[in-house]
Parts: sequence; C-alpha cells; structure tokens
Amino acid sequence: MMVWRRSGNGQAAPRDGRALVAAALIAAVALTAGTACQREPTGPTHAVMPAAPATPAAPAPPAKTPGAPPPASAGKANEPAKPAPAPGLPKGVDAADLDAAERKVLAEVFEEQFCPCGKARSFRAALDAGDCALASRLARFCVQQLQQGYGKRKVVTALLKEIERLNTVVPLDLAAAPRLGPADAKVLVVVFSDFECPFCRRASAPILRLQKHYAIGLAFMHYPLEMAHPHAEGAARAAWAAHRQGKFWQMHDALFAHSPDLEWPQVQKIAKEIGLDFGRFARDVESAEAKAAIAADKEQGRKAGVDGTPTFFVDGRRAETLDQLQEGIREALAARPGAKVAEPLDLGDADVDDPLAPAPAPRPAAAGAAAGEAEAGEAAAPTP
Repeated sequence: MMVWRRSGNGQAAPRDGRALVAAALIAAVALTAGTACQREPTGPTHAVMPAAPATPAAPAPPAKTPGAPPPASAGKANEPAKPAPAPGLPKGVDAADLDAAERKVLAEVFEEQFCPCGKARSFRAALDAGDCALASRLARFCVQQLQQGYGKRKVVTALLKEIERLNTVVPLDLAAAPRLGPADAKVLVVVFSDFECPFCRRASAPILRLQKHYAIGLAFMHYPLEMAHPHAEGAARAAWAAHRQGKFWQMHDALFAHSPDLEWPQVQKIAKEIGLDFGRFARDVESAEAKAAIAADKEQGRKAGVDGTPTFFVDGRRAETLDQLQEGIREALAARPGAKVAEPLDLGDADVDDPLAPAPAPRPAAAGAAAGEAEAGEAAAPTP
C-alpha cells in the first residue's frame, strides 16, 4: 500500500504529524535492527556466575545386534524440525501473503479481540457469522499491518485505534461551507484542507473525481496551517471571498493550480481571471468577517481532532487517505437500502508521495472576466 503523507500543525515542512511519526519509526527500524520491534534480550543481564561442575558423560548406547531392524528414528536425526501448521483462519480472510508465524498471530488477534460491531462474541465469531461488515474490513486491516512487518502488540494497538476511528461520528456545522453535488446526496464528504499544502494540492483532483463518480455531496472546510504555510491564511480568505460571489470552486481550482505561489499579486490575478468583482473581493478578503469565518472552520476542525491536512470525514467518520476515503464512501453507499454502488474508481498514483505532482487546471473563467480585469485596480496585500 502506498504511503500517504499529510501536512501537520507546526511542522517546518508541509507534512502531517502522524505521518512524520510513522516515517521516523520506519527510518529507525531501517537504521537500527529493531528499535520499535525489539525482542526481549535472550542473554544474561547480570554478571555471569562461575560455571557449574561438568555433568558425567552419558553411557554409550548398546551395541547393535547383527540383522536387527534400525530404530524408528534412524536417518532423521539431521532433518530440520517441521514448523507447526498454521492455524485455520475464517473463510474469506485473504492471508496468502503471510507466513505461518504471521498467520498464527492473525488467528490469535481474531480469537482474543471482541466483535467490532459490539456484539457479545469474539472477532473470530463475527467473521465466521459474516453479519458484521466492519469485521471483514478490519480483518483486511490486520493483514495489511502484518504485511508491513508489525508484531502482535502493534497490530492490536493499530486495530483498536482503527475501530475507534470507524465508530466515531463527528458532528460538523456545514451551513456556511461551499458544497458540490446533489442537495439530497446520500453520502456527504467533508474535507479540511489548506491551499498551500502540497498534499492537499495532490489530492484535490482525485477528491473531485470521487465526488462525480459516486454522485456524493462534498463540503470544503478551511484549515490553513500558518506556521508551515505563510500564505495559506490569505488564500483561505480569498476563497471565502470568492464564495461570496458564487465562485468558490473556480478559485479553489486556480489556487491549487498555482500553489505554492500564492502571494497577493498572484491571488489578485486569479480573482480577475475568474471574473470576480475585484473591488468587492479585495474588501471581503480584508474583512473581519472573513477572518472570523476561517477561524470558525479551524475551531471545528480542532474539536473534530484534525491535526493535519488533508483530513476527510465520510458522514462524520474520519478518513486520512484516499484509499480510506473511497472505502468509506462505498461502505456508506452500500448501507443504503437497495443501493447500487458504482465500481471502485482507479485513483492511479494519487497516493504516491509526490507533493509536487501536477495539480488540476483551473476551471474556465466566466464571461466578463476581461472586463472585470480592465476595470479593477490594484489592492494592498491582505494583512494576516
């Protein structure tokens, strides 16, 4: 599975705090043989005591009788011991890429953990019954953790965190948020994003493709990370001001297309190109209302546990990668009575760790943009 890095609060580079921790752990494992997965020491941890007296030699075996059949174990003394067979796993759990030891750990996790759907039974019983969709999803999650080389303790820790993520629904006030999709959309995705974040830029086009492919609702919430991205706050206010004139998504696409070049002269140019009333736009960017609106989005994100960008919520359930996002969308749609879910969308290299990959081209400018540019004057750069 490809790695997804995100921008996090207070980082010198636009990367998520969670992803930095994961990258540090991986680097540590590569450089030191097992800092995170270190086994318990097998040698003595104290001063070595004097050796005990040697034990008497064992008596010699009796002489062979001519013509007697060889012992049953003859010829097998030098053969390696065969490993115990891997325990059986529930039907439908694909563990083909795991070795016998990893399969044994997987079986133990299934037996020891409780049903993720909340019933009084084990994880294994939930998988055998086949009536808990969450159990099947989490079984795949456990397999992926083992494939990445994690031991039992780390797999269980990650599993419990994943169960919490999937069972936590976060309420969000989206009354003022820009939205795409049908008003009666069966599933609503909320994205907390930062226009100067390279990973938000990388994800912006796939998010729009998912919205169109599944005909879902999409709402945008501002989460500029000012410490890492000095122009993110101003860009967020510019998008808010464009939303006031009904052109948020045109500004959204253009800002990501030009990111990280989001200094005020560039933003002014974008505003003119998409046909905004520039005088009104400049005033709105500087307004106290714009600053309050961005701060309100950030506060909602903070309460929802957002600590990096992009962060998604599918009907209030958190997702942090495009794979998680699409899986969450599909499961939410499938849960609707009589639902027919479209085939999974191939996102290609969308999750590749390449923050400088091309962003989507801006949407066509509206008619009258040239006239607006001719009439508009220059405005002072917005203040933080």
